[in-house]
Amino acid sequence: MVHREQNIGAKIQGLNQKSGVNERKAKMRSSPRLWPSISGIAILLLLVLALPGKPVYAADKQVVMIFGGDVEWALNARPPTVRYRVADPTAYGKIVYGKRDVRDQVTGDWPPIPYIDQGASGAYLKSLGLKGPSDASTGESLSYPLLDRQEYTKDYSSDDALLNYPLRRLAPIFHAADLVMVNCEGALSDHGRQVGLNRTPERFAISMRDAGIGLVNLANNHTFDAEERGFLDTLRALSLAGIAHVGGGTDLADARKPVIVERNGIKLGFLGYTQFNNIGESSFAADGRPGVVPMDPFLIKEDIRRLRPQVDYVLVAIHWGTSRSAEVSPENRAFAHDLIDAGADVILGHHPPHPKGIEVYRGKVILYAPSNVLRGHNGPDLDDGYLARFTLGPKSIEKVEVLPIIGKGQPGGHTGTYDSKLFQPALMQGANARQLLGNLRSRSAALDTAMAIDGDKGVITVSQTSK
Repeated sequence: MVHREQNIGAKIQGLNQKSGVNERKAKMRSSPRLWPSISGIAILLLLVLALPGKPVYAADKQVVMIFGGDVEWALNARPPTVRYRVADPTAYGKIVYGKRDVRDQVTGDWPPIPYIDQGASGAYLKSLGLKGPSDASTGESLSYPLLDRQEYTKDYSSDDALLNYPLRRLAPIFHAADLVMVNCEGALSDHGRQVGLNRTPERFAISMRDAGIGLVNLANNHTFDAEERGFLDTLRALSLAGIAHVGGGTDLADARKPVIVERNGIKLGFLGYTQFNNIGESSFAADGRPGVVPMDPFLIKEDIRRLRPQVDYVLVAIHWGTSRSAEVSPENRAFAHDLIDAGADVILGHHPPHPKGIEVYRGKVILYAPSNVLRGHNGPDLDDGYLARFTLGPKSIEKVEVLPIIGKGQPGGHTGTYDSKLFQPALMQGANARQLLGNLRSRSAALDTAMAIDGDKGVITVSQTSK
């Protein structure tokens, strides 16, 4: 059971199922063949119990939940059509997300001139021989780099084969769990103006659902990559696909609403927040304004207090940290501990593209960052990551299994340049899996948490203390 909003498609499906049940009942009343023997009933029950639709890992009074990091399948990029010739960038501070506001380049009473990157203007820009900005830039530069590669420009919003392709190898492991949650790293929109890197077609929501994903976090730095229209498209696409969400909504009150999921008699309550968004302050939800929920500790603890009496577990998803290090900063750790002390049972951190250590603190679990699950703009230099598979008992967290997944790669037999469209995340095996697990074991040990390695997976046994 998922509480937050009702899905029209689910209603229709429920009506169809109910109609089918009524038809079957009518047939039973009219046909003597449907009065089977006792042995026939026993065989039928055995067959039903063997059906693959039921999660295969969960037992009675247990919930098996999988959490993964960032998921998006944005294959198109929107290269800038206008570029500026800017002054020495070192005088204007560091770059934020690869760009500066050109208004910061005003040194007198005359801002930089915009040049369209085509025709005579484009030739002029190329003749300058200038690179795009970086934190190490000195001297003149362009406001955005000139691309040295061919971008994928095809409209794939109706290409089911391409949209269903990337999660195919993870689907069996997802379907075997009671619930799967990921961070939806970008907009699901066909028409929103693309202002960032991550705009994925709306139909990818159906691909996520079919792969077994039932819940996503929307509070992250890429949610407004297709502006407000793209964000509203995302809410609609998820609702139509039957995927629940936290961390974003039509206003602040709506965005703060939890999702409560009941599985096997155990209630899980989810919340979502982000430390930043690439578009800035205007992307945060407010009264009368759609958006995502800021990582405000006072607000989070208030939400935890409200949710705590309604559920057996409070799980808080947070988009936080930087991409600079695989280590956990003291500030990050203190922030997480504060939320556990306020009543959270699990912290589901994400954003850093490096797999960080896992911490057990006072019988609760903190994932600092599992790295990515799927990126449309993947490449051969990305880090591998992991899925966290929780076993939650009626009174306490029993264990966390760490399932390494590949973060880059090409199918066997592929030759030539790396093609992002051919990447499929999958479970790692052998030496590569054990190397990632070894690194993660060391990083977790630095957080006073022991992790055993069992073949191609890690296992963290959580103290069986009463909740």
